[in-house]
Amino acid sequence: MSEDERRFSTVVLTGATSGIGEATAHRLSSPADRLVLLGPEPEPEVAAVLRGIRNTGSADVRYVPADFTSLADVVGAAQAVRALAPRIDVLINDAGVPGAPERSVTTDGFERTLQVNALAPALLTRLLVPALGPHARIVNVGSSAHHIERFDFADIDLAQGYTPVAAYGRAKLAMVTWSSLLAEEEAGTDVTVVALCPGLNDTPLSAAMMGRIGGPPSVGAARVLHAITADVPSGSYLENDRVVAPSAEVRDPENRERLARLYWTRLAPFARSGARA
Repeated sequence: MSEDERRFSTVVLTGATSGIGEATAHRLSSPADRLVLLGPEPEPEVAAVLRGIRNTGSADVRYVPADFTSLADVVGAAQAVRALAPRIDVLINDAGVPGAPERSVTTDGFERTLQVNALAPALLTRLLVPALGPHARIVNVGSSAHHIERFDFADIDLAQGYTPVAAYGRAKLAMVTWSSLLAEEEAGTDVTVVALCPGLNDTPLSAAMMGRIGGPPSVGAARVLHAITADVPSGSYLENDRVVAPSAEVRDPENRERLARLYWTRLAPFARSGARA
């Protein structure tokens, strides 16, 4: 069944106010009955973007501002999403930032690229899992850039040897690895977890690191839509709409165990506070 033939009651999409996320929101504004969009900006700043998405299709479009540089803000955003969407059919984790020219640390004490691109999506997902409906799907936007980086758990926040490309690659390595760990965790349910590389798209994120190269964001959006509906096993990683093996770093059992331990150590306090709220 193609995305044009399939309908969704509620889709939650992060990173929805620019680039691939915005293009994906336009594509989903008809097949989704309700579209809950998250972005870092206050709603008045993206009013024109939201108006354009609403004008594209028939979905009931709602917006939740979410600053992923603050894990407490992620908890608040998850609560707002739950209030708007008691049942979620599709959760798309697209939010991301480029590696900054200079290393930056969030108020939570983590390297900014790692937190925004990997830790915050994992926390948001953890808090939204209880709202997932029957046969729900989680789609995590990774990158083939994960192939170029290696884990260094002694310096996961790149205090030594920071470069923008290394920060981005490591964050996407963490995202792709976490996605397959999540699939294992949800193996006893009917939730499907899929990660993908959207290809090289001319977006503000890619322009910040590589200049104006790549295809239009609509190309990446089409790959996200494919990942939503593709008949693939949970835990799959897609490049060019095909299931491929992620890097050896992703598949390494010790890396997987250490990343899972790292995530729970860093995110558990926020996950507990969000679950109690």
